[in-house]
Amino acid sequence: MKSIVTVIFAILFFTLQSPVVLADWKEDQVKADQYYEAEDYNKAFKAYFKLAKMGVSHSQDRVSTMYANGEGKKMDLTEAYGWSVLAAQRGANDMAAKRDSLLEQNSNKKAAEKRASKLMSKYGRVALQKRADSKAKLKHNTKSGGCTGSKLGCR
Repeated sequence: MKSIVTVIFAILFFTLQSPVVLADWKEDQVKADQYYEAEDYNKAFKAYFKLAKMGVSHSQDRVSTMYANGEGKKMDLTEAYGWSVLAAQRGANDMAAKRDSLLEQNSNKKAAEKRASKLMSKYGRVALQKRADSKAKLKHNTKSGGCTGSKLGCR
């Protein structure tokens, strides 16, 4: 019963919060695109990287491209491949072909796949969902008084 309430709360919380969160990252996305178009690659990379860690596929694609081209960061095909795997998982346009091409270009395919696996465990769809669920549960427990005393009910 408790898990059902937590799931319902999480759904309601994210449904109510999503327009605000959506607007925030979309504004950041526009700003990152403007930096990129102005060829201010350092600022663009920082902005895209922040969004890429949140799971925004367009930004994951751009981070991959910027690593592949050496824009804003030193050229690194291993990192480019890792971020392209995340973008492909999120369904970014043409990313599966780009991902495969980046793996072929990598001199150390095993290291590239290892890096992609590490990024997936940290920023992949499942990892981000677990993190969101954990935050929602903590917030629910805090509001419902489950985090009082020894705080055993907080997690």
